[in-house]
Amino acid sequence: MALERNMHTIDRAARIIVGLACVYIGFFDKSMIGNDLISALVGVFGVVNVGAAILLHCPVYRLAGISSYRAPEA
Repeated sequence: MALERNMHTIDRAARIIVGLACVYIGFFDKSMIGNDLISALVGVFGVVNVGAAILLHCPVYRLAGISSYRAPEA
């Protein structure tokens, strides 16, 4: 079962930027968030977003039945 692409290039770029920032804040810069649990959750959120951007597929979009991807017209 292949994952159907449901992310536009701009959506993908935004997810990579936000995801990497969350990974940095959550796992590497502990001074920004004092609570360890919240810090870990922010880091995991970042990892999930980067992973979705790499796969070009967002499971939440699929559950909601939406897509930001528009196939190029031939």
